[in-house]
Amino acid sequence: MKWKCFMLAVVLLLETCAGNDLQAERKMAADFGMNIKKVYASQQLPNDKKQQSLKKAENIEESVQPAQTVTPSATEPATTEPSETEPAVTGPATTEPSATEPSVTEPATTEPAVTEPAKTATPPATRTPAPSEGAVTASPVPIPTEMVDLEPGRVAKLYFCGRGRHKVTVSWKKTANATSYLVYRKASGQEKYTLRAEVTAHKYLDKSLTFNKKYRYQVVAVNKTDGIRKAAGRTGTYNNRTIVQTDHQKYSYAEMSADIQKLQDKYHGIVHTSVIGKSEDGRNLYDVVIGNTKASKTLLVVANLHAREYMTSELCMDQIEYYLENYYTAREGGSWKKTFDKIAVHYVPMANPDGTTISQFGIKGIRSAALRKRLRKLKSGSTTIWKANARGVDLNRNYPVRFRKQGKRGPMGYSGPKACSESETRAIKKLTDQLRSQKTLRGVISYHAMGSIIFGGSGLGGTLQKNTDRLYYQSRRLTGYASAAGYHSSSGGDGNFLTYIHEVTKVPGITLEVGRYTCPGPAREYPSVWKCNKMVVIQAAKLFR
Repeated sequence: MKWKCFMLAVVLLLETCAGNDLQAERKMAADFGMNIKKVYASQQLPNDKKQQSLKKAENIEESVQPAQTVTPSATEPATTEPSETEPAVTGPATTEPSATEPSVTEPATTEPAVTEPAKTATPPATRTPAPSEGAVTASPVPIPTEMVDLEPGRVAKLYFCGRGRHKVTVSWKKTANATSYLVYRKASGQEKYTLRAEVTAHKYLDKSLTFNKKYRYQVVAVNKTDGIRKAAGRTGTYNNRTIVQTDHQKYSYAEMSADIQKLQDKYHGIVHTSVIGKSEDGRNLYDVVIGNTKASKTLLVVANLHAREYMTSELCMDQIEYYLENYYTAREGGSWKKTFDKIAVHYVPMANPDGTTISQFGIKGIRSAALRKRLRKLKSGSTTIWKANARGVDLNRNYPVRFRKQGKRGPMGYSGPKACSESETRAIKKLTDQLRSQKTLRGVISYHAMGSIIFGGSGLGGTLQKNTDRLYYQSRRLTGYASAAGYHSSSGGDGNFLTYIHEVTKVPGITLEVGRYTCPGPAREYPSVWKCNKMVVIQAAKLFR
């Protein structure tokens, strides 16, 4: 009997386990079927409907409630644990010893309910459906970007600065978008340019020039940011020749004006020119400055106050070119650049251009018909020895110092009706006073002809006398010229430019009378004049720097 009860309990237990497994299998099948439906729907529907179908399937899945606790059916026998009293088992009779055990009653065995975590509804992931065969795929829309102009700007102009006879610096202003510059060169007589260098700075030093040759340069701006872009080239000519020609006698106003422009072109940055006024016949009065225009000291050189003394204009222009040519040359005590950086030299190379024109070409050289008419009435004879301006006034007696009316209108000796009556006098006085008011003027040199003598000053007193004597004796040593102490001027210094410098501006000054022969001086005399005077101004600048 005990054995039968035991077997019955085992059968009931197995059926209960089988029932639980069957429910689990049914749930797995249901889940699998749901997934099959979703996949099938996504394959059969068009793309837009696939999305809707998938979303519905996901919503259905999310609405499924967790599985409930499964209990045995009322029709199924409850699973119980056998009692300690073993049931009888059909078989051969076996006598088991009787054992009285306490009876233990256990509840019916059930499978615990599997509670799945609740699913939080989230929006479905964005899916990009694969394009169906034959479908047109839209190209991505480009994002607009700001256009950047990388085209290099063209060089506007080339500038040249000679450094002796075999070097030149070519420079230009920086251009937009340029990463470098190509520098080309060809000499006179050559057909093609050759590339000399590629530079990133906006200048180039050429060290391989031949003197007395003309060179043409071309500079091309380049941008290599993303490839190579080139601007149109800019060309310029450098004339590596002597500009001021001194092998002829009549160095004219027109020639001087042209030479001033050529010197500016050849020596850009170290020579500067301005017009300080006009002559009575409308010609320019030039102020040519060598060196640093912002220097704290200046030296003033004035030539050709007397018309027939135009060799002094030639001399001053020759000095200007000589000093510019050797501006960077290493010399004893350093280059002249060091001097010109500290003291700028102002030249007025032709203070009386109208009178010079009359002396060289006669009254017909005067532009104004009214002036020509008045000059012809003077009946002065030969105009070659003319000293006055186009109005018959001696400019070296027209300054506002001890002025007195002297002589009569004509080729020489007339002081003018009053001090500073002439435009040439006013222009030079204005420049002198301006330099003096700026407290930069350290000395004045006035060039005349002839006599090979030097005027200094006496009775000036103090520092003025001391500095005048320094300039005077230094210039005498350089030139070999004699003292002018025994020379007596008919004007007595009244209205004289040097007298104005000493007594009004209180600045050291000297006058040099060049040449030994007649005036105008012959061309053959110029070499000796040059030899005596080529170092006078630069040494004066060093004296006062």
